[in-house]
Amino acid sequence: MRTTILGALVVTLVLVAGDRGRAQVDKAAYGTLFVAGSFAHTVTLMRNGQLLGTLSFPKGTELSAVNDPQHPPTHTGGGRFEFHGAAFELRALTADDLAAQHPQRGAPAQEIMSHAPLVLTAQGVDVVLEKASEGKD
Repeated sequence: MRTTILGALVVTLVLVAGDRGRAQVDKAAYGTLFVAGSFAHTVTLMRNGQLLGTLSFPKGTELSAVNDPQHPPTHTGGGRFEFHGAAFELRALTADDLAAQHPQRGAPAQEIMSHAPLVLTAQGVDVVLEKASEGKD
């Protein structure tokens, strides 16, 4: 009886330990915000409190945004994120671009977005990425 319980425990531990590998996090994507194209979005760039520009992305555009590792994005609620820090990168991928990639099911978002045709980098800026107002998609 004791041997049966010990054997069942060992089998359970082996199965649980073997299953953990599928839940690993891509460390390269740490601090990266991935935004599905479910809504239109706007990105506002400012430096020292002055507006540099605003970008509008229509519904269906996938976005990823990352700041330097010491300054992760801040979620202020309502689909609004703020980025403050030394380096910022934004990537955008349309639904057609995504379809042309034929990504495998379960492919990491970081890998998919590495093929984005739009890559914007900026130094020393404050950025707000937010869901566009209703009617702008």
